[in-house]
Amino acid sequence: MTLINRYTRSPLKKEQVYIFPVTLCDNEVDRDFERFTVSALKKLCTLFLGKTGIFDHNMSASGQSARIFQTWVETDRNRKTSAGEPYTALKAKAYMVRTDQNKALIDEIDAGIKKEVSVGCAVKKSVCSVCGKNMKTGECEHIKGRLYAGKLCCGILTEPTDAYEWSFVAVPSQREAGVTKSFTSKEETKTDIIKAIKECDSGLTLTKAQADKLSAYIRKLEEYEHEAKAYRNSLVSGIERLCMLVMPKVNVGLFTKGLDCLSVEKLETLKSGLEAQARQIMPPPLQLKSEKSVKPANNNAFKI
Repeated sequence: MTLINRYTRSPLKKEQVYIFPVTLCDNEVDRDFERFTVSALKKLCTLFLGKTGIFDHNMSASGQSARIFQTWVETDRNRKTSAGEPYTALKAKAYMVRTDQNKALIDEIDAGIKKEVSVGCAVKKSVCSVCGKNMKTGECEHIKGRLYAGKLCCGILTEPTDAYEWSFVAVPSQREAGVTKSFTSKEETKTDIIKAIKECDSGLTLTKAQADKLSAYIRKLEEYEHEAKAYRNSLVSGIERLCMLVMPKVNVGLFTKGLDCLSVEKLETLKSGLEAQARQIMPPPLQLKSEKSVKPANNNAFKI
């Protein structure tokens, strides 16, 4: 109860809480052909202390049901993973308050119905098991799940940086527990965030690091937008002047309004065409080479 009451505002009594064990993740290759290293599991052991339990990774506060108050890494020396390592798992104990609202969930946990869990966390690298390069930065060309010279290619997850939550799910990625991973690499975080935003159909939660990177990217786009507008305005001004020269009877104002729907590439093409017509109407003046100057005679031959 001392461990639990570290996370409560008012001390709870033993009869007020329901405690249950949970296996969060392990070092076995999962359904996504990824696995954690033992050192990563030990780091996650610290990061998951105090993290809340929800359902299906839905970040709504209404789904909060339990909280982890104790974690440890457990190794079974008699069991080997597909990579030939001793099976190692990150395990935890979680608690929830016994209330009328939680009674049905407690019954489902005891009955083994609510059993599988999945974790949300961030790691820096996914190292290729074949070549040892980082799969998230484009350094590796191997494909996860394929065999190369009889060796299965998978991503080895290392260097955890954050743990978000753990969820009850129907089908976890890991067969023993379940894991949902997100990556924070400088090369691809921006792409991953944009992809997540496009694919999201409800709420989306970002880490502070991800939010900072997205903000920096937006600021850079705003700078590019300012430069692009200035270049477009210069194109339109040049086209207006050429229009008055090539088509003097055309209403320049109406002609300019029609340019709003054109892309920069089409504006450049239009300007090039008008410049060609302008050269036909007013060709550049021919510059003739001046005749060689003749020095005036000094009549020295006739001088006495």
